[in-house]
Amino acid sequence: MRRLLRYLYEILLKTRMRYSLDSLKHFSRIHRSITILKYLKTTKTDGLKERNVLVLSPHPDDDIIGCGGTMYQYHLRGARITTVYMTDGRRGNSRYTEEELVSVRKKEAMKASAIIGVEKTIFLDNRDLELFPASKTISELLEILRDSRPQAVFLPFLLDAHPDHVATNKILLCAMKYFPSFVCYAYGIWSPLSSFNLSVDITPYIDVKRNALEEHKSQKEVFDITEASLSLSKYYSIVSGMYGYGNGKGWAEVYSVCPSEKYKKLAEAIGW
Repeated sequence: MRRLLRYLYEILLKTRMRYSLDSLKHFSRIHRSITILKYLKTTKTDGLKERNVLVLSPHPDDDIIGCGGTMYQYHLRGARITTVYMTDGRRGNSRYTEEELVSVRKKEAMKASAIIGVEKTIFLDNRDLELFPASKTISELLEILRDSRPQAVFLPFLLDAHPDHVATNKILLCAMKYFPSFVCYAYGIWSPLSSFNLSVDITPYIDVKRNALEEHKSQKEVFDITEASLSLSKYYSIVSGMYGYGNGKGWAEVYSVCPSEKYKKLAEAIGW
């Protein structure tokens, strides 16, 4: 009996110590990420000054949901905008076969991007929910970076939990090693940004964003992405007013903005 009790005690003690160490590591990562987020919040940025803009959209509607109104403002200012769709969105609606949906969503994305003034659309055709930092995808993105030479890159914020959104970040981080610096504009999709240092008023262009969202008909069959996205923009406007970025009225899109070198540090802070 004593042997059994000693054995159980040792097993439980080791297990408890392991969980305690894991917890410490987890909270350490959180602490470091909060430190970087504080830096982001105090980083001054004018925003929307760049002439060459690259948008990384994990799925064929994420660009409009996250930054459609901002992209339209870049377009009005004469910027050259390229959007890269990282996956084919084949899992977005079970009413279609996967191959049918790939074709449908590609057409929807092209119509929506035309409305907000995207000059060039690129489809990498990775399978939805299977995106990862493969050498082929990293090379493709690096070639796009060299071709478009962006001064600003828009992508989902790296604390977004969706696996394709995380993978998009990791792919860019790998490609960054071989490309000069640029400004990262990290946007929220369905995971609202808890910390941001730039709020863009999209109130005058809300109908443009609405019209672009309406082109994603296959996704509206699943749930109303238009009202969900615009409601999030309304929320961002209110929060922006609370933080002193605006008057809290209308609609807004918000971003965590920093140079690509600092974005790398944020990735390191959360243990990547």
